[in-house]
Amino acid sequence: MATISQSGVIWDSITKNGKHEPFELQVGRGLITNHQPVEIFGYSTQVAGTALGPLWEGLTQSGGAYAYPGTAGVVVLLSASGATDAGLIVQVNGLDANYNLLSEAVTLNGSGTATTTNSFFRINGMFITNGVNAGIITGKIATVLYAQINAGVGQTQMSLYTVPKGYTFYLSYVQGNASIGFTSSNYMIFAEYNKFNLASTTQENGYNYTLNGNTTLLSQSPFVQIFNIPYTVPVGHPGGTDIQFQMKSNTGGPFVGSIFAGGYLIADATNTNF
Repeated sequence: MATISQSGVIWDSITKNGKHEPFELQVGRGLITNHQPVEIFGYSTQVAGTALGPLWEGLTQSGGAYAYPGTAGVVVLLSASGATDAGLIVQVNGLDANYNLLSEAVTLNGSGTATTTNSFFRINGMFITNGVNAGIITGKIATVLYAQINAGVGQTQMSLYTVPKGYTFYLSYVQGNASIGFTSSNYMIFAEYNKFNLASTTQENGYNYTLNGNTTLLSQSPFVQIFNIPYTVPVGHPGGTDIQFQMKSNTGGPFVGSIFAGGYLIADATNTNF
């Protein structure tokens, strides 16, 4: 309902007054306690046919699953443009060694470098809060690349997400796009990779089972150009779950691919942080 103004009188919309509005909008407005929206976006120009891999800045044509740190460590940031990017504030969002939420903002110094004070076990993303980077900004733990902001982009583009402890992530949609035309004999393959790092009990299709350390591939599907999965019932992913939305071609490449996914991060009843 549109807002109507007449003779100095304003008739407000129903949603503005909060009498009724969709659940999704209420979550987006922060009106529902312990509910947060989660948006995941990955992009790569290096999708090829060797192996499934998540779309992120470190993907090569050889593909392969993203490898996580073995131990938590400080994140060392470095801009390829050095002094040009000095003063940029980079926020690193991730998890600590116990899979608890962890976020820290650091400022690139005159040489375009910075190091977090906190130790990260997972990096769910990095973004710049006060501008756009002129050069590639890498985020490494020890000497291994775990996140990267490409020049002029301002944030990471990673189809990766690890669910924090004490929460459940409810996946509500996935969409993939790829630069393969309908006239091509090639096609893309999409898969969702899960690794359950913390013991949890769940129910699916009427059966109860315990997850602890196992890895699964879910929702595998071939597609050409575009596909989407609009879940009628959002799918729960317990705390500590590593999620990778992966893609590969059946042959050839490199192709350009992107993956969008999202849903709701909801605090568990046992979460004592509130």
